[in-house]
Amino acid sequence: METAQVRIVADTGPESDPRELLDATQQLRQMLLRQRVVERVTLAHTEGAPLGSKAADLVVLGTVLVTLAPHVITGVVTTVQAWAERSAGRSANLVLGEDSLELTGLSPTQQQELINVFLKRTAGPGEEGGAGGAA
Repeated sequence: METAQVRIVADTGPESDPRELLDATQQLRQMLLRQRVVERVTLAHTEGAPLGSKAADLVVLGTVLVTLAPHVITGVVTTVQAWAERSAGRSANLVLGEDSLELTGLSPTQQQELINVFLKRTAGPGEEGGAGGAA
């Protein structure tokens, strides 16, 4: 089965600290794993440690990599949208190939229109790309 990787960059707002962002990112990761339709959900890591650092691999705060079959993208978008709506100031940017979707600060109608366009462009065979898909 063909897989795709979605890069999700989460943000908890200007008033949050790195610990809050890490906790929220872990929460998003767990929500995605509960979907059971994704192949893998990992925290993104840097390519290498900065000079003088003892760590060989550092977590990129707020970034999650999701490996999935392209036809399940609707469920991932719905989950990320639900995560963003849980707390004021949260937003997320989803990147799949050349396409990206920013989930933040729009009216529900505007947000749904953008989601529909993103899903139409990125949905794999067997998925309509409508927002009413699996959640």
